[in-house]
Amino acid sequence: MDDLELLRRFAADGSETAFAVLVERHLGLVYSAAVRQVHDPHLAEEIAQVVFIILARKAHAMRPGTILTGWLYRTTAFAASDALKIQRRRQWREQQAVQMETTAADDFNWEQIAPHLDEAMAKLGDNDRDAVLLRYFDNKSLAEVGTALGANEDAARKRIARAMEKLRNHFSKRGVTLTATIIVGAVSTNSIQAAPIALAKTVTAVAIAKGAAASGTTLIIIKGALKIMAWTKAKTAIVVGIAAILAASTTIIVLHKTN
Repeated sequence: MDDLELLRRFAADGSETAFAVLVERHLGLVYSAAVRQVHDPHLAEEIAQVVFIILARKAHAMRPGTILTGWLYRTTAFAASDALKIQRRRQWREQQAVQMETTAADDFNWEQIAPHLDEAMAKLGDNDRDAVLLRYFDNKSLAEVGTALGANEDAARKRIARAMEKLRNHFSKRGVTLTATIIVGAVSTNSIQAAPIALAKTVTAVAIAKGAAASGTTLIIIKGALKIMAWTKAKTAIVVGIAAILAASTTIIVLHKTN
């Protein structure tokens, strides 16, 4: 019997044998077309089931002269297209869920790090701090960090790794137990926030005038900051001077013993 005769028999009395012959005759066509269109054998199997379920439901309404091969092929295309839409929506929802979870985790990590970050950065040596700032605040490459510090890329990488370990230890002592990788991600993502748009104009104008029109509070802060800067510079000079004196004293002692 041809396809339509088998289909009419199935529609008339629900003949499983007739329908099984149709499935055996055309399943390869349907499955192969589905695989090509969805690129997923498992999904193609599901589409094949869908196509023959639709055929079973529409068997009684199939018009005379219908070429079943063409009907099955078109129905496979419709089913594959819809399956891909469903798959894309599912993937989008999953991606959104993952992104939300990741964002929530990142926000939580940053909330833990932020209160201690600047204190930890202040405890780093100048070169270590500059390396971290260039790399994770300014998003410079390792090569650019190395050039800025007068070192090569490998030296910059090692310095940054040591500095991040120091930061991790600092956070750990304050109850924030995160890996260096998580700290890097949180700092890189959150350390720089956009300033208010109008602030740039205000800062530029006040700075150019060297603070002449600044408020009283601003002037007090300026004086205080300048004093701290001067003291820090003097303290550094004192430390360097003491180190030089100690080095010279050691040299004299060694020479004296040698003589």
